[in-house]
Amino acid sequence: MSRLSSAAFAPRPYSRQDQVQYLVLLLVASAVLVIARLLPPSPRGVGTHQQLGLPPCFFLKLTGLPCPSCGLTTSFAHAAKLHFYEALLAQPFGLLAFCLTALLIPLSVYLIYAQMPWARLIRARHANIVVYTLLALYLLGWIYKIIAMS
Repeated sequence: MSRLSSAAFAPRPYSRQDQVQYLVLLLVASAVLVIARLLPPSPRGVGTHQQLGLPPCFFLKLTGLPCPSCGLTTSFAHAAKLHFYEALLAQPFGLLAFCLTALLIPLSVYLIYAQMPWARLIRARHANIVVYTLLALYLLGWIYKIIAMS
C-alpha cells in the first residue's frame, strides 16, 4: 500500500471540532433532561410531548396504534422525576434512552478530557453492534407499547 493511501485511512487527531461536538452533545443531553424534569407525565402514557407545543401523534390518530416513539416523552418525564417503574411501564425503551442520555453528560466530559477524536468513536469496532442492538430494543419497545395500549 502506498504512503498516500495509508495516510487517507489514518485516524485524524483530536480537533476543536471534536471538542465542539462533545460540548453540543453535553448541552443537548442536559437540556433534554431538564425539560423532561419540568414536564408532568401524561397519565395516558402518551401525549406528554404535546405540552411542548407538538401535535398529537398522527400515526396513533390515523391507525389507532401507537407509533414507535409513543410514550418516549412520558417515559422521560417519569424517569426525570425518578419514577423508574412508571417510566418502564410508559415505554421500556424510553427508560433505556433516558439512562443513556444521562450517561452522555459525564461521557462527553470524559471524551473531551481524553481528547478522543469523534471519528474514532463513531468508527469503533463495536459501534454497529451497539446501533443494531438499540434499534432492536426500540422495536421491542414499540411492540410492548402496542400490546400495552390494546
